[in-house]
Amino acid sequence: MSLRLEMVGPGFAAEASGVNLAQGIDAATADAIDQALADYGVLCFRNQPLNDDQQQAFIEQFGPPTVAAVKEIARGHPHFYDISSVDENGQPFAEDSVFALYMRANLLWHTDGTPNQPPIRLTALSARTLPPNPPDTLFANMRAAWNALPKSRQDELLPLQVEHSIFASRGKMGMKLEDFSEETRMTKPPVTHPLVRTHKRAGLKSLYLASHASHVIGWPQERGEALLAELTEFATQPQFVYTHKWQDNDLMMWDDSWTMHRATPYSNPHPRILRWCAVRELEPV
Repeated sequence: MSLRLEMVGPGFAAEASGVNLAQGIDAATADAIDQALADYGVLCFRNQPLNDDQQQAFIEQFGPPTVAAVKEIARGHPHFYDISSVDENGQPFAEDSVFALYMRANLLWHTDGTPNQPPIRLTALSARTLPPNPPDTLFANMRAAWNALPKSRQDELLPLQVEHSIFASRGKMGMKLEDFSEETRMTKPPVTHPLVRTHKRAGLKSLYLASHASHVIGWPQERGEALLAELTEFATQPQFVYTHKWQDNDLMMWDDSWTMHRATPYSNPHPRILRWCAVRELEPV
């Protein structure tokens, strides 16, 4: 296999070809993909029909798979979630259901896994069922956003630490603590991450933002919320954003250490099912 890359976004995001993921990849190809993610942040593999075993084998090439620990949205597989508009019987979710509320938070700009420590490093999302006109997914380049900040602003942000929580992002969509199971509440305590990260492989700095971020450690709540909102708005300007147009059997993969993403609204009766998996960092961030 020979990985080929063509940039499709504004200075990041690439379409990857020359590989058949269903057949499996060797260590050299996995390393080439890892390097491409360090360089481009987001990769789109077109026409990659995968079953669960094939998707599992693929993601395991990149590190320890994330455990599907949020029981409210788990679908029975130990490492997969479904980003879905229908339940396991193909019926649309009620708008006020816990699953629908949880999925609605994907409309917010976020980075996967920041409520975890260690957090998620890479995500892979497989298009299993798409409607005739699937909604887009947007990706933001937080490395370019960091580089666009004045040096004086960068110096102010470098030492800051931010608290992240799954309850913070879901609270923004109207969910309450009691909407979560006791197990989820007990196993998902808030964690702290730096506001600015340095990519281990690329050696480059980026902002590290997510809707899960609730406040800046040591700052008044309102001041920290205002800063995070300001930086998120800055980092999601059009010049930093790639819009992905889904096609059948797409496999999207991205580096969570320097990109954000969000879903766009979808209310069509045709089902949409995207199967999600990820690998975590080896050490706390």
